[in-house]
Amino acid sequence: MRLVIVSNRLPISLEEQDGKIVAKESVGGLATGLNSYLDSLDQDSQFNEDPLWIGWPGMYLDDPDRFDFSSRIMGKFRICPVNLTDAQMDSFYLGFCNSTLWPLFHYFPSYVEFDESSWDSYVEVNDIFRQVVESVLQPDDVVWVHDYQIMLLPEMIRRNRPDVSIGYFLHIPFPSYEIFRLLPSIWRTRLLQGLLGSDLIGFHTYDYSQHFLRSVSAILGLEHNLGKIMVGDRLAKVDTFPMGIDYNKYAQAAKDERTQTEKEELRQSFGSAKIMLSIDRLDYSKGIANRLQGYEKFLELYPQWHDRVILMLVVVPSRTGVGKYQEMKKQIDELVGAINGRFGKLNWTPIIYQYTTYPLRELTMLYDISDVALVTPLRDGMNLIAKEYIAAKTENKGVLVLSETAGAAIEMGETLIVNANSVLDIAETILRALETPDEEQARVMVLLKDRMERFDVNHWAEDFMNSMLLIKSEQERMESTFINTDAAQDVVRRFKAADRRLLLLDYDGTLVPFHDAPSMACPSDEIRKILSALTSMPNTEVVILSGRNKHNLEHCLADPPVALVAEHGVWIREIGGEWQMIRPLLNDWKDQIRPILDRYSSRVPGTFTEDKDFSMAWHYRQADRNLGAQRARELAETLRVLASNVGIQVLQSPMVVEVRSAGISKAVAAMHFASKQEWDFILALGDAESDEEMFKTLPDHAVTIRVGSDLSHATYNVRNPRAAGVLLKNFTL
Repeated sequence: MRLVIVSNRLPISLEEQDGKIVAKESVGGLATGLNSYLDSLDQDSQFNEDPLWIGWPGMYLDDPDRFDFSSRIMGKFRICPVNLTDAQMDSFYLGFCNSTLWPLFHYFPSYVEFDESSWDSYVEVNDIFRQVVESVLQPDDVVWVHDYQIMLLPEMIRRNRPDVSIGYFLHIPFPSYEIFRLLPSIWRTRLLQGLLGSDLIGFHTYDYSQHFLRSVSAILGLEHNLGKIMVGDRLAKVDTFPMGIDYNKYAQAAKDERTQTEKEELRQSFGSAKIMLSIDRLDYSKGIANRLQGYEKFLELYPQWHDRVILMLVVVPSRTGVGKYQEMKKQIDELVGAINGRFGKLNWTPIIYQYTTYPLRELTMLYDISDVALVTPLRDGMNLIAKEYIAAKTENKGVLVLSETAGAAIEMGETLIVNANSVLDIAETILRALETPDEEQARVMVLLKDRMERFDVNHWAEDFMNSMLLIKSEQERMESTFINTDAAQDVVRRFKAADRRLLLLDYDGTLVPFHDAPSMACPSDEIRKILSALTSMPNTEVVILSGRNKHNLEHCLADPPVALVAEHGVWIREIGGEWQMIRPLLNDWKDQIRPILDRYSSRVPGTFTEDKDFSMAWHYRQADRNLGAQRARELAETLRVLASNVGIQVLQSPMVVEVRSAGISKAVAAMHFASKQEWDFILALGDAESDEEMFKTLPDHAVTIRVGSDLSHATYNVRNPRAAGVLLKNFTL
């Protein structure tokens, strides 16, 4: 088995020097993190081949032979380039990726550009990635796709390679539905479908996972059960995997003797002043301007700290050719100048500002020397700087001020959590950080260091890969419950060999698909022909069981001579007979229940109450899915409290809450027909929990089949109503 990693960039960056193409290895978190994970694998690992990394190499190669891509990177990764022109990268990366998805997913809707040509480039480049991936795929490969630049890729691969294992991880936030829905309908639909091509979809936090599931429900109409979604015939899982860091790498770099020597020299140069560190890539999502304004407010409110604190501000260059980033750099420069000019003295400069990138050893020195770290992004998927700061601390001293809108805040609740949008909150939290007692610093630091070390990047990658294996096992288990060709042929053979045959067929979701207006869902011409053919066969009785009222069943099933069961077993109509009740029932409870159902119908647009003889139903198929599901749970719980005193049963089915008189069920109705004579063959088909009672009650020799993928007491599952129809048609051939 081989791990195939696909990301926008390769772990190398190519550039031309003196007419030659040379490569620089990436120091990015993903590359070093996955390298660490692969180092941690033992000989029993499922991955027994060199991993392959697919991505853009940093420049366009008019002649791919100018660079040898056969060599391993970091001693492990084989690499495969996706060759994109400068024009493609500009429209794709600077266009849709960073002018549409990045601002939208970070809650900056006013920065979002809705450009059709950029979207077209995004689709085009994702398809180029697909072509490269498919050209190198081997049997048993596990493909792990990363980040927002290639969100369409999983579904594109799945379309041509339905057998391949695909995982996807989003490294930035997934926004709330109200933000995500700002995208044009086609774009947002394609992006969700793209991710659902994966077997496992991972996010940093539970909130991001829930935002994604909410969008899938509202836009695609797909519901989930504990994060599991049926995408056609395939199970996909959405889960949370907070990314860690290579803890030991930062801890060891900080402890390096040279690092410690330089740290002491730098510490002496600052005298007794407290050192605060702010280090971030240049980006509007990082909240650097807000941070500076918060520091300015702190100096304004607490002049006793003048001369006693210094802010080391490090801004790492990023996207220097983009207009918004140039404006941001100018704003930061002006803020730094204004603050230093307003508060600075000959012997004290409030801010030491550098616009540069630090290598690992110098970076850990800055982390270690700082008394306070200000990590206050306006929005961040995780923010690994917060974790790196903790790992690089050689003594249990230091205070982390962390934005509540950084994904890391969920794991690091012991830190000082701040609202990064509030200048006053930042100022006051800086004061708290500077005044935190050493004992409290040590207590928090010990807790965080232990947690960051245990939940490092190896744990993150291993957890994701183990979940991939689990979801594949569950897919295989689910596949094994579906009736295969041999089993289906055996059922057909048994049917044809039998002298006396009974077919018990559920209606909605089995013979006919669900419909927004249940009264409009009648059998197709094809199903009518199948039912007519079955009922014309000697010694074959067909029974249609439904929760519908008897008048609606008569309307939709007037032609084929079938027996009917209405309201889940209240009413029975034998072939050629009249409607009759199996047992006497009371419905005086309806006057008490009707106002409750009507109140919920008035509260939720798109819902309605259906009144039957001995049952009532509250339908919410046309309502907002999330609101409807929430109100359905509330309603069902309310009704269950009344059930024992009123003499009713409460049944939750897809998009409906039903209330019926106690003592009735499809199982009772099914046994009414099953006990009429000694049947050689009994088949029961159904799709809902109400059918499970029937499956459990029928004789052991009965063939029971659940429509859909839900766990069931039935002998087999079939995928959908169409598959159920095919099986019934085979009985007639």
